[in-house]
Amino acid sequence: MLRAIIVDDERLSLNQLSWVLSESGEVVICQTFQNPVKAYEYARDNPIDIAFLDISMPEVSGMKLSRQLHELYEAMDVVFVTGYEEYALQAFDASATDYLLKPVSAERVRQTLDKIRRRPRRPEVEPVLEVCMFGGFKLLHPGPDRKPLKLRSPKTEELFAYLLYKRSVSRDEIMDTLWSGFESGKASNNLNSNLYYIRKAISESGLKVCLLPDRNEVQIVENSLSCDLYAFERLLREIRMNRDGHTELLKQAAALYTGPFLKGKTYEWASTKARRLEQDYIELQELAARIYLEQHQTEQALQAYDEILRIDALREDIAGQAIRLLIGIGRTSEAIRRYRKLEEVLLQELGTQPGTPIREMMHRLNR
Repeated sequence: MLRAIIVDDERLSLNQLSWVLSESGEVVICQTFQNPVKAYEYARDNPIDIAFLDISMPEVSGMKLSRQLHELYEAMDVVFVTGYEEYALQAFDASATDYLLKPVSAERVRQTLDKIRRRPRRPEVEPVLEVCMFGGFKLLHPGPDRKPLKLRSPKTEELFAYLLYKRSVSRDEIMDTLWSGFESGKASNNLNSNLYYIRKAISESGLKVCLLPDRNEVQIVENSLSCDLYAFERLLREIRMNRDGHTELLKQAAALYTGPFLKGKTYEWASTKARRLEQDYIELQELAARIYLEQHQTEQALQAYDEILRIDALREDIAGQAIRLLIGIGRTSEAIRRYRKLEEVLLQELGTQPGTPIREMMHRLNR
């Protein structure tokens, strides 16, 4: 079965095409969208074989969305859906597999699906540039040696980090963030120069350039790189959709978080993102601890608690859970050591002592 999305700002047309495709028995409709931006965000994180796109949509046209989707998946089939036959030539100029005229008929859809089946499948483009944004900022060549990719200057590096963080961002926003206070012409020249330096460094290294700039914005071509931030956020979304398990996914996400986002960089724009990602990581560790306890894996649960406390030693609730767990399995001396450490941290950092419940628990333990 072919996996498909449909994007059309007209609900009636969307429903009609969805019904016709479902009746074909050859297509699974993964999602339908009236908002092209939402469609792109979905396709970025979910494998798609075919995209059926209305050509004429406000804000983001079907032509532009087609270019964006092909940057994600070169082998994706795009079928334009339009009420105007004169758009057909434009459709094929945009590397479309086919186009459908509204109202769409079942016979015409069958012809399109036959064409897609007969078409030789092109291999997907593999990520090439490795980007590490946790624990610092590193650009690495693929392969076993993972040779670092050097950029021209600290400002060039900051621009690339910002583009990777934003994924798609207007030129005005870039200039306001990185060249605030500069006269607009000078800020624009700085932006263009540093974009050139990034593209030059990547292309001269024999790697596929992962920037897609136009007059108004700059996009990252995500299938031209491998980024730990993107992988972490993708796993995070998948885990949040179903919080009842996913132990393996939790392990994968935890392995990606090798330190704070852009650690060691003093980028003002990165601080909020860094705090949010740290909280996301703590949330995953709390979920992991709960799952491990349900599976009676005590040591793994304690490791998750320790990881949370390594980041935030003032989490009295987590320290308390670890202490209770140690008492429950008979490791009282370790529980007492942990309690004393908690006392010390709270007194030193906040001038307080542990709450009444945990103090009473330790008092009962020492009687």
